[in-house]
Parts: sequence; structure tokens; C-alpha cells
Amino acid sequence: MIRAVYPNAKDFYSLLNGLYQIADEVILNFAEDSVYSFYLTDDKTLMGILQISKENFEDYTVDKPQGIKINIDEIKKILGKAKSKSTSVAIDETDAGLKITLRDEKTGLRSNIYVKGEKVPVQQLTEPKVSLPVSFTIDGSILKRILSDASIVTEEEIQISTTEDNGIEISAEEENKVYKAKLVQDKPLKSITIESESKSVYKLDILKTAFKALSFSEDVTVSFGTNVPLKGEATTESGGHLRFWVAPRL
Repeated sequence: MIRAVYPNAKDFYSLLNGLYQIADEVILNFAEDSVYSFYLTDDKTLMGILQISKENFEDYTVDKPQGIKINIDEIKKILGKAKSKSTSVAIDETDAGLKITLRDEKTGLRSNIYVKGEKVPVQQLTEPKVSLPVSFTIDGSILKRILSDASIVTEEEIQISTTEDNGIEISAEEENKVYKAKLVQDKPLKSITIESESKSVYKLDILKTAFKALSFSEDVTVSFGTNVPLKGEATTESGGHLRFWVAPRL
């Protein structure tokens, strides 16, 4: 038996929609301590992870850890009709997959959909084990706009580096055209930590995909180092977590 009740349908939609940017089908892993799902692109340049800890559910019962492969779009269809903070979403295991129930806590209105799903063993989540000496937090919509502006210059590579005055520079160059964005504390960074000077080059379209998925949040944290994967992550109001790993261009 699996039953999980998450208090915020809007948050749940944001998490699933984020993962949907890189995958149509994923495995929802119902473990003892959390629900999680992840997807690594075929070229291994981008990894997306959705994770909600047991403590963030109003009700969480998992008799035996189970993975259920589902089509994200089918769940989005019902969640898209109730993207409200006052609407909870309940997930119940069925013989054929999952039952998704939405309940508006203000009106008591309920709606549900049955989603077909293949039952599979729980996946083991393995993430890159790298040192990330630089970390900064920024509004997701601002970062999305910066990357969009950079794409006017190039659709290829973009460099992210630290600066001498404890800031971040995002730069792109192609055919005598140059784009540079300087980010410092309060303009527009909400926080920044630099343990050592760092710089890395990443594929712009992959960064745009990752940070488009995270743009729902006003607090996106970006962590990177020199020639190592970059991590972008955000947490929803109700505690759900979405993060992406982006491989560097070496």
C-alpha cells in the first residue's frame, strides 16, 4: 500500500513540470523516507532530480518501497486545473498504477484521475560527488532572463566565473559579439559564498533548460567549481525540492 498526501498542488505541479523539461516518462520512487524521481539525459549532460521528504507530506504510508513508472503529462493534466496553494494532492497506489485526488481545502471540492503506471524496483539515486566551492542565490526569473539575453550573442557556450570583488560573471562570446553580466551581493544576488576562485564553461541551451525548470522559485541556488558539474536547485513553499546537475564543457 502506498498513500502520500502533499499539501500544495501548485508546488507539486512546479516540481513535476520542472522534471518534464527533460523527460516525458519517469519513475516515482516511494521509499521509506521520501518520494523521489530522477532522469539523466542520454548524452549524460543534464540530470534532474525531484525529491520530497516524508516530513513534508500530510500523510505518508509506504508498506514496501516501490517504483512506479508514469507519464508526467497525464498527471500534469489534472494538476494544471488546480494550481492552487489551498488544494492538496493525494497519491494512492492502485493495481494499474496510481490514483491522483485533488481536494480544495476551502470548498471541499474533490476531483481525481487514474493514471496507468508500471511497477518497477526502486531506483538507487546517485549524484555527482564533487567539491563546489562557489554558491550563490538569485531569483529564478532573473537568471532565466540573463541566459535568454546571452543567447542573443551565442547559442553555444557560456562561462560562469568568480570575480576579484567577490562577485559572479556570466559571459558569452561569438564572432566579435560579447555578452557579460556582473552579479554581486544585492545586485541581484541574495547571497554569495566563494571559497576559491572558479570558472567553468557550460552549454548554454542545457543551462537554459535547467533554469527554466527552476524559474518558479524566487530563491534558486547555483553551486559550481572549476571544470566540474554545476548544481542548480530550488525548494518549494511546502518543502519539495528540485535540482539539476549540468556537465561542464571541457
